[in-house]
Amino acid sequence: MDFGNLLNNLANGPQATGGGGQAMDYNDWNQMVGSAPPEQFGQAAANAIQQVPPQEYSQHVTPGWGGTDPLGQLPQAQRSGLAGSLISALMNQGLGASNIAQGAGLSTLDPSRMSPGDLAGLLQWTHQNQPQAFGSVASQYQNQPNILQALMGNPALISMLTSLGSQFLSNRGQQNQDGTNRTYR
Repeated sequence: MDFGNLLNNLANGPQATGGGGQAMDYNDWNQMVGSAPPEQFGQAAANAIQQVPPQEYSQHVTPGWGGTDPLGQLPQAQRSGLAGSLISALMNQGLGASNIAQGAGLSTLDPSRMSPGDLAGLLQWTHQNQPQAFGSVASQYQNQPNILQALMGNPALISMLTSLGSQFLSNRGQQNQDGTNRTYR
């Protein structure tokens, strides 16, 4: 696995995560990310997204900002699934449907009827008010870097992968020193 190339691909922009141009090495992604327990992956995602300033995150998810539309580039089924996962995560944190809809300024919480702009509004509100929800949502898409890129943006993905990669390499070094087989903790 080449952790450095994986990070370089992400640093080069959305095209590196499967949107065209330079292709993501899914084998590298799945070897590193797939070996992390979902709870650890979710915590790393939640920590990483909290480090992204609200304005920067808003610019990432807002359709058309800077000529990008990461949510609009997802197929409708993936976008609806992401919206449903996020709404479910928020409800699991004790929020009611009316609290979510009112807080995010949405007229509907029906994932199949949400536009990329609606989903962007929901994500922005969640980022500012319930960032821990990103952890459970991200762990559901652990092996789908294109959805994670749309959800989190490259700076948060790089931060998350750096955290996971550091732990992976640390555990690998411990394995080499004492001969035991260790995984993520």
